[in-house]
Amino acid sequence: MMMLWKPYRLRKNWMFQAIIKDKSKKRLINSSFLVFATKNSLNNCKFGISIPKKMLKGSFKNKKKSFSVKRNKFKRQIREIIIRYLKLNNNSCWTSVNHIHYNLVIIIRHHYLNSDFSTNQINLNNLFCLIFGNTIGNEKKLYNSV
Repeated sequence: MMMLWKPYRLRKNWMFQAIIKDKSKKRLINSSFLVFATKNSLNNCKFGISIPKKMLKGSFKNKKKSFSVKRNKFKRQIREIIIRYLKLNNNSCWTSVNHIHYNLVIIIRHHYLNSDFSTNQINLNNLFCLIFGNTIGNEKKLYNSV
């Protein structure tokens, strides 16, 4: 598993808040994710991942692992989905000059916890296609890369 490259990361809390509160943002929702997207003037897209603590506390009451372990596991999974999407699109968030670049905040929803990795990957990739306006020619390649 690879890390999400530094130019693609949103790290600071104020960055997350600015994107969520921005009036010109796109907000896309499906069963597993809530994604906020705002255009940026950089030459690449940036991704931020948020896992609500409140949601996990209600879901894993009798589990021995701590909530931070679970949250980090879900963040790793989402980062892997992002990396696979970028690789499949030849890092389109970085290389395309004509491409509109976005700052994205990805927040998981309760259905994410009950779904497997491949279902979550399909759900997030569908949102990316709506945001970036691209369609993957070979969808089997996208979904079988799990």
